Amino acid sequence: MGLRVSHPPTKPLLMWDGECAFCRLWIERWREITAGKVDYATYQEAAHRFPEIPAEQFKRAMALIEPDGETFFAAEAVYRSLRYRPSRRWMAWSYDRVPGFAAISEIAYRFIAAHRGLGSTFTRLLWGNDVRPPTYFWAQRWFLRTLGLTYLIAFVSLWVQVDGLVGSDGVSPLDQFLPAVYERFGHNAYSLLPTLCWLDSSNGFLHFLCGGGVVLSLLLILGIAPALLLIVLFVFYLSLTIAGQTFLSFQWDILLLETGSLSIFLAPWRLWPRELMWWPGSPTPATASPGSRAGLFLLKLLLFKLMLMSGMVKLTSGDDCWWNLTALDYHYWSQPLPTVFAWWADKSPEWFKHFSVAFCLVVEIIVPFFIWAPRRPRLVAAGLLIFLQLVIALTGNYCFFNLLTIALCLLLIDDSVAASLRFVQRNGYKINCPGTVRSLLLSPRCRSMDGSFSLHSNRTRICRDRSSGFTATWSRFGS
Repeated sequence: MGLRVSHPPTKPLLMWDGECAFCRLWIERWREITAGKVDYATYQEAAHRFPEIPAEQFKRAMALIEPDGETFFAAEAVYRSLRYRPSRRWMAWSYDRVPGFAAISEIAYRFIAAHRGLGSTFTRLLWGNDVRPPTYFWAQRWFLRTLGLTYLIAFVSLWVQVDGLVGSDGVSPLDQFLPAVYERFGHNAYSLLPTLCWLDSSNGFLHFLCGGGVVLSLLLILGIAPALLLIVLFVFYLSLTIAGQTFLSFQWDILLLETGSLSIFLAPWRLWPRELMWWPGSPTPATASPGSRAGLFLLKLLLFKLMLMSGMVKLTSGDDCWWNLTALDYHYWSQPLPTVFAWWADKSPEWFKHFSVAFCLVVEIIVPFFIWAPRRPRLVAAGLLIFLQLVIALTGNYCFFNLLTIALCLLLIDDSVAASLRFVQRNGYKINCPGTVRSLLLSPRCRSMDGSFSLHSNRTRICRDRSSGFTATWSRFGS
């Protein structure tokens, strides 16, 4: 903006209004994004260091002061601060070079600055009290364990019937199927049907694949060498799926192969990733290594595709029962292996069945788009998707399909939710607060927090952190 200060900071300094609740929330996000490359201070604390900048200017907009003394304000200050994060440099580049980008950004900034209360309301509505980039340490742990359980169910259920299905004396013997395929397609058969059973199609080898899958699934549940195990589990189950022919061509078999292959990119590539260990004493997310963003994105994309296509295929099937909402009039007694609860569901009123069809279509077609939404809409989407899968599993037998879909939904739950459900016991008090605040609670008087401490009663203590806006509450338990 052409303004320079005579005594610049040694590091880039972004100054903001400490009395603005909206600014306070988003500064925490910027602090995480810039990862220590930029310092932050309220103008109330640091404005006296830069007398060249009028106080009114600080009140109107953020200011970024570079180490060379050059100063930027408003949207330009925000974008230039993001240059210090390689993955966000495109925003500063767009501000400088894309026609209209700077003008639109400044207009939007002025509007938000003039309506901070409205901005704060929308922020809390969509994100809650924490707008920092979400992390998914606990979701990664839950997902991989549930995936291991799904693999375990798949291998065990096949193991007990593999001889009768594709064994040498089974319904469709594998040792006759593979030679017939090779005779028809020659060497192309290996790529058309990729399976280890080309090496050995005996009953013993089929049992080896099933039994090996069971052992590896248990190890995955324990969190041992997850990436390596996922590779072997995928190869084993793909081999059995090809060997199983039509018996393993259901939607859940294909979904398990898709999920298993993409999970390889999410799992830690270490032999003993302690954050995935089952036993107590494993590190908290604060000390664990983050999962792959690409792996997380691909698995979320798989969930999005699965749910959206599940809804769209109903409406494009040509069957009017989905359009006139009568599909459940006969679904409960015509689906695979209805449960006892399906009988009760079938006896429900007609209006409730029609409502259930509409609810199903909304959850499968509209709700998936909220997978990409901010925290609170995303959590609502996760809850609705999980609820739908539980209801489906309650009334019909779709093997491990519902469990696997729920596992994918767990990846929508970030660490802030998991932390809010955790409790820490210290000095006779039960501390109920977000994990980010809990890590600051180093003494009964909350000395490590830049905030106020109050004794709410003889059984409850409250500590508020002025810099972050978080509140921690102690509730004494016992006598």
